[in-house]
Amino acid sequence: MAEYLIEPFDTGPEGLKSMQAFINEKAAEGYALAGAVPREGYHWVLFFQR
Repeated sequence: MAEYLIEPFDTGPEGLKSMQAFINEKAAEGYALAGAVPREGYHWVLFFQR
């Protein structure tokens, strides 16, 4: 059975560079990005799968 992780994320003024760094951190923990849903402003919801 697949294991999922859902993380809210705020890119802030740094933009997508900070999101890429966060995705890389999760990849080091064994998670792969499965999807990203934009919300208001700088806010995103990221879905990871192990």
